[in-house]
Amino acid sequence: MSGGDRSLEALWLKRSGEFRKEVTPYFGYMAQSGFPLFMSFIVLSSAFGYIRLIRDLPSGFPITLVGTVALFIILSWSPLRTWLTSPDIVFHMPREAEMGGYMRRSFRRSAIMTSLLGIIVLLLYWPIYRQGDGEAGFLTLLLFCAVMRAANLWGAWKERKFAWSGVRLLFRFFRWAANALALAVTLTSAPWQAALFLLLLLVLFALLYRLPDKHSFPWERLIEEEARTRRSYYHFFGLFIDVPTMPSRTASRAYLAWVLRYIPNRHRLTYVYLYAASLVRTEIGGIVLRLTVLFALIVYWFAEDGWLSGWGAAGAYFILLQLVAAQLGGLRHSHRYSVWRHVYPLPEAQRMDSLILVDRWAFATVSFLMWLPAAIMLLVQGLIVPAIVALLAAYAQILFLRPGRLRRKLVEDAEEE
Repeated sequence: MSGGDRSLEALWLKRSGEFRKEVTPYFGYMAQSGFPLFMSFIVLSSAFGYIRLIRDLPSGFPITLVGTVALFIILSWSPLRTWLTSPDIVFHMPREAEMGGYMRRSFRRSAIMTSLLGIIVLLLYWPIYRQGDGEAGFLTLLLFCAVMRAANLWGAWKERKFAWSGVRLLFRFFRWAANALALAVTLTSAPWQAALFLLLLLVLFALLYRLPDKHSFPWERLIEEEARTRRSYYHFFGLFIDVPTMPSRTASRAYLAWVLRYIPNRHRLTYVYLYAASLVRTEIGGIVLRLTVLFALIVYWFAEDGWLSGWGAAGAYFILLQLVAAQLGGLRHSHRYSVWRHVYPLPEAQRMDSLILVDRWAFATVSFLMWLPAAIMLLVQGLIVPAIVALLAAYAQILFLRPGRLRRKLVEDAEEE
């Protein structure tokens, strides 16, 4: 390895480490929001459904279709983190011939991460596949998936080098379609037939990739992908905390905005309107809405199973409700640093009461919507007490505990200012 290769590899490691340091604090904020607890409930509820499925697989279950979809996504997806930025075109393009070691680190990272995900998906699919008519053993499927993963990593790199975006998108479509077809053949045919079919596809694509015009090194494409990946990270972190690099986003949400028409046009209700509009139109409202739908579904699954005589569903409901409460708590930061608060004659003394009022009504509505599907299922099973206790506990928090807690946080925020 030349000295240039080593210096570029050191640059790759440096940039990778810098990005980890940059995003590490956001993972802490994410943990404080209760997201790990939320994910644990997702995993737990999914595990219950998965175990029930493999124990009693319905007749006519689409084994091949499920396997094709699950493996197709993870085998076709070929991300590539290169940490490249726009100035690299000026400072490192003259060293393009020495970028081999730099890119090998990116390829190695991508191969390891996607291969681990592929193995997990295959392990989850195997108990389902073995109940069907497929002839391949686990090691055979693993070998086929490894070959397809390597082929997709290579194919995606070739596509990145194409000079024309339209051609790149067309080849990506063909590659993904070929993946779906190859998986369907692998899961339904004898191993030798699947191997022959896969070999023919590899030869065909090796010839096709020779045709389009290519760049020797796709600097602009890699820089654009890196920027998009970073934006995705910060969009995700923006669900839990204000990210300085991300602009605030608003949405009209006509299906919720009608609520604002019922707020009287009174001076003393100015902040009620402002906080309600912020909840409806900003990302906080979008997060709360998505969590409400998802959590209602999870609690319904717990209620459907009748776990712990309905108390499992009641406990899951109350815990998941705290995650929604954490997201609603972010509403207090709205308009906190707005200059117009000190310019226009707004009822500043009523700002705290207005926020508590909006929070109470929003939380009460969300609590009822999360509770209703599970409550219906529990009542059908005759489990009335857990359903009633869960709702009473939620509204006790809304009426007696949460207002005082929110008021204390507002006072602390005012002292910090």
